[in-house]
Amino acid sequence: MSTITVQSPIKVATPRGATFAVAVVMGVLRWLEATQRARAERRVQAARLAEAAELRSYALRFARHDPRFTSDLLAAADRHERG
Repeated sequence: MSTITVQSPIKVATPRGATFAVAVVMGVLRWLEATQRARAERRVQAARLAEAAELRSYALRFARHDPRFTSDLLAAADRHERG
């Protein structure tokens, strides 16, 4: 006959302060994510503003010769700027 020794695991308690540490780390991660998201949104908005300004300066080249085309381009720049 053979014998098998089975060890049962001992229940380990959660380390002191672990819940607080997790809460702090998660708060920092949320803050970093929000900061990164806000920075990306500002970058996109700045690019839109620059593109709209470039389109407006391009549109003003045609102001004398084709005012309708100029107004169309200016309206497109306004729409692009708003998103």
